[in-house]
Amino acid sequence: MMGLGNFIKGIFGKGAPTMPTSEPVTETINTNLYKVNSLAFEKEVMKADNPVVVDCFAKWCAPCKKMAPMFEEVAGEYEGQVKFVIIDLDKSKDIAKQYHVVGIPTLLLFDKGEVKEKLVGNTTKDKLKVSIEDVFEIKSE
Repeated sequence: MMGLGNFIKGIFGKGAPTMPTSEPVTETINTNLYKVNSLAFEKEVMKADNPVVVDCFAKWCAPCKKMAPMFEEVAGEYEGQVKFVIIDLDKSKDIAKQYHVVGIPTLLLFDKGEVKEKLVGNTTKDKLKVSIEDVFEIKSE
């Protein structure tokens, strides 16, 4: 398992650039947080059994970096109820276009394959939890 520190270094570090892949990729960050590419998006988000919160980010985005620990923390609070996914829009421009994401960070709340809410900009933990509980009609554990 990869902890948040290693994850952030991997995403925001100065590592060698990775070539785009033509395969679906789902990387497990923790038990309820996954990084996907465009080709895995349909399976992991659109066809998910539970509601899904998608964090649309880019490596160069400072507010995205700031929000990452909060997103992981909230993911842990809804394990088994809501799935949490992140997607790098620099590598998944088709997803940005399809869901009209023009600013990042953007959080998309999906239920049964449909966007139910879009949160644009740096979102607080409280605001995210209120949106999750209102949109999906659930409570954190």
